[in-house]
Amino acid sequence: VENPLRALGSMEEHYLEGRRVYYQNCMPCHGDGLAGRGHYAPGFNPSPASFQDVGTIAQLTESYVFWRVAKGGPGLPNEGAPWNSAMPAWEDFLTEDEIWSVIIFMYEQAGHEPRTWEEEGEEH
Repeated sequence: VENPLRALGSMEEHYLEGRRVYYQNCMPCHGDGLAGRGHYAPGFNPSPASFQDVGTIAQLTESYVFWRVAKGGPGLPNEGAPWNSAMPAWEDFLTEDEIWSVIIFMYEQAGHEPRTWEEEGEEH
């Protein structure tokens, strides 16, 4: 699944909407600089993810990030246990477009390109 907003409308509008969503919902945990150091971060173990770290969203496809935002920590399959995450599920609070917009904002702010699936036999 690809981010449908990348083919629709103005990327600047999606970015601005994503920024609004991030600062209203994500910043308290992930912080102003997306480094996982928001006001609530010290109360969590493990700490919220730092999107500035190349080992986080830079390694993930947008579809996976969408799933993690929508389902949160409780949405992880039992096969993935033990999994310790305080990430809430946002699917009942944010629209799909809001989730896709915040993903655009996160990648842009972190300075990373979303990872894409490579076709078999593709060389880089």
